[in-house]
Amino acid sequence: MTLYKQTALLLSLFLLIILTTVLVLNFQSVNRGVEERLYEDAKNTATSLSLSLGGANGDLSMMSTMINANFDSGNYRKIALVDVEKNLLYERVIESDIVIVPEWFIELVTLKAPIAFANVSAGWSQVGILQVQSDSTYAYKQLYSILMDLLISFGVIALLSLAALNLLLHAILRPLKEVQKQASAITKNEFIIQENIPYTKELADVVLGMNNMVSKVKAMFDKGNEELKAHKELEYTDENTQLKNRKYLIDRLPAYLKVDSPYEKGVNMIVAFGGIIEANEKIGHQQVDKLLIAVAEVFRKSTKDINDSIVARINGTEFSIFLPGYLGSDAIDLAKNIQKSCFNAIDSAGLDQHETLTYIGIYEYNHKDTISELFSRSDNALAQAKFNREHIHLEKADTAVEVMGKEAWKLIIKNAIEKNRFIFVSWGVIDTKNKKLVHNVLSIHLVLDKNSSYGYAQFMAPAIQSGLSCDIYKKIVTMLFNDSLTLLSASTYSLRLPQEYLEKQETYHSISELLRANAAMLPFKLIIELPDRLVRQDSKNIREYIELFRRYSIDIGIFEFIGESEDYQYLQDLRPSYIKAESSYFLTQSDQSISSLRLITDSVGISLIAVGVSDIETLEMLKEKGIYIVQGEVTETLELD
Repeated sequence: MTLYKQTALLLSLFLLIILTTVLVLNFQSVNRGVEERLYEDAKNTATSLSLSLGGANGDLSMMSTMINANFDSGNYRKIALVDVEKNLLYERVIESDIVIVPEWFIELVTLKAPIAFANVSAGWSQVGILQVQSDSTYAYKQLYSILMDLLISFGVIALLSLAALNLLLHAILRPLKEVQKQASAITKNEFIIQENIPYTKELADVVLGMNNMVSKVKAMFDKGNEELKAHKELEYTDENTQLKNRKYLIDRLPAYLKVDSPYEKGVNMIVAFGGIIEANEKIGHQQVDKLLIAVAEVFRKSTKDINDSIVARINGTEFSIFLPGYLGSDAIDLAKNIQKSCFNAIDSAGLDQHETLTYIGIYEYNHKDTISELFSRSDNALAQAKFNREHIHLEKADTAVEVMGKEAWKLIIKNAIEKNRFIFVSWGVIDTKNKKLVHNVLSIHLVLDKNSSYGYAQFMAPAIQSGLSCDIYKKIVTMLFNDSLTLLSASTYSLRLPQEYLEKQETYHSISELLRANAAMLPFKLIIELPDRLVRQDSKNIREYIELFRRYSIDIGIFEFIGESEDYQYLQDLRPSYIKAESSYFLTQSDQSISSLRLITDSVGISLIAVGVSDIETLEMLKEKGIYIVQGEVTETLELD
């Protein structure tokens, strides 16, 4: 029971007891007054009638006539005349028939009509004693009317008092309701400050205490946000050219070098400048720095219209231009334009383009390359460019031997979608500190027949190339909700949804309908993982998804996090259950950067999860960084409590 209800109940009972007591006392007082009035009426009648009877000089017939006249004209139950020896001389009696008031009232109220006595004398001799008793019928009627008036009056007073009490309690306890909202908001990682401080000291102390606690938690988040932004500015940005640096490029590459990358291939272009030492001697360090800033601007302008392009300074004289989805043939033309613009910048700096040279090595990668393979082959292309007459060289990744061509894959995947040939598989995410299973990650296999199937990594790349990846995700999301009772048995599952699927117009409507029909029947807790890059956009589309998932009590997770946002307020607004990042990301972060990230995530209850953890050595290094929740091959070797 709430504090308001308890207080209202106690005060209401107290008020009703007081009102009932006052009502009873008032009615008892009225009752005594009526009894006294009955006696006074009888006494007055007895006195006046005895004087009249004395004038009859003992004539019984005359006295009887006088008694009858008084009895018939008044409200009397009995008038009797007895002699001095108490022998009855004459009597008039009427039986009371109280039908004008309810029977329960007569049983509840005892009304006594006292008998009044008066001596009847004729001269100096006493004729007898007159007895007069008033009739209580009228008194009962009067008392019943008074009781009804009292009940109505006190009922109105009680209702008005209870209404006033209700308003008063609401006003007094309103600050506590706001405190309750604050506490509830904190559990949702929201920060509310009460501006109106109550006058009641005890309540004011509670409100001020909550405000202080909320302010501290919010300050923790804001401090972590500012520190992490500052660290990212230092860790990811080249101080001189304001381009991204090598570390940023390495942290971003895993999103493109994976089987379900939106780009099957692309280009990594290395631009290097020779003769910089001589240039420093000729025009000075400051002028050379201005030259590098100028060529950095050339790179920005040349790639501003290329989606997802990354321009980074790798070292003092080398720059990387990473272009996902770009073709090698187009890269040659782009390289020539960049080289020409660099020549102009060199000339403007007062240098000779034949002495300060521009080399461009181009490597056309595919998604199967590792990061080390990408860099080594890009370096090889640059080395070849230095011996090339035009100082531009293109090198392509070796084409992998495919068991099936694109058309064969397309046919298999279409058939699997039509005939529901996908099955769910899962693996665990483990909290190594507590040795507990955090949740299960869902993936799918494509089943050809009883004896053969393809893993996600095998069929998703050709599915993306064939434009069928969104159809696959539509199918598995439908499976997840429609067949969950028969397919899944654990308590919590997460499902990763890629950006290209979420950005399709029909996806929102499709998921909304599935949730409306099936969300209440899900036998497990569901977490939908959204890409960090999409979430950071704060678009209307992503806000609609988040609102939809919250409406059906589905938690949110973030994957492919590399902390490249300019502001981390979106983490507080989104309140994801966790953030997933590559283990290499956590391992390459400075202790200050990890501490700042922890300050943000701990203040709003977000877990940090390292993915792609393949061995115990990596696991131990993550533990040293304070990252205990992991996903990857290493989880198969861990024992749980």
